[in-house]
Amino acid sequence: MPSGSGDVASRQILSIKEEPDSIVLGWSGPVQEPMSERVAAALDRYETDPRRLVLLLNSPGGSIEHGRKVVAAIRGRDRAIDTLVERAGVCASMCVPIFLAGTRRMADPEAYFMFHEASLNSNARENLKQWEISEAEKAFFSQAVKTKVTDELFRHDIGIRGVSVAWLAGMRKKIADRDVWMSGQQLVDEGSGIVDGLVRAPAR
Repeated sequence: MPSGSGDVASRQILSIKEEPDSIVLGWSGPVQEPMSERVAAALDRYETDPRRLVLLLNSPGGSIEHGRKVVAAIRGRDRAIDTLVERAGVCASMCVPIFLAGTRRMADPEAYFMFHEASLNSNARENLKQWEISEAEKAFFSQAVKTKVTDELFRHDIGIRGVSVAWLAGMRKKIADRDVWMSGQQLVDEGSGIVDGLVRAPAR
C-alpha cells in the first residue's frame, strides 16, 4: 500500500510477506515521512512472533533526519531484525545507515549501494539565499555545511559495528563532489564491513 502524500506517496510501498520461518518487510521508496511510522508499526505487529524478521530495502535514500528515526525504530526493538538488499536492488545514500541497523546485513552480489556527500535541504538553501553576502561566500558556507554534515554522517551513522575505519576513510575521500556506486560483491571484496554476507537466493 502506498503511504505518505503527493509524489512521495506514489513511490513508497511497504509490503509484508509471511513465510513459515520468516517475515519479510519490504520497503521500496524514498526515506521520508512516514517511513519510520510504517516500519515501526509493522515491527510492533510482529513483536512476539518467533519467526525471523527481515527488512528488505530498495531505496534511493532521502532525509537524514527521517532516516535516523527509522534506525531508532529498528534498534529500539528487543529482537534481531536482519536487513537485506536483493539482486538489482538499490540502497543509496541514507538507506545505507538503515541497512547497517540490521542485526545481520545481507546483500546479493549484484545489489547496489551508493555513497555521496550530504545535500542541503530546501530550508537551508532558502535561508542561504536570504543572506546578504556574495555568491562566492554563499558557495563557501554551503560547502562548509555539507562537509560538516557529511563528516557527522560518516562518523555516527555509517561508522558503526563492523565497518572498517580505514575503508570508511577512503570512501569519505572518494565521494567529494560525486556519487560512488558499489555492488554487494565489491563491498565484501574490499573488506568494508558494510555487508556481513552475500546471498543469491531471494528473500521472497
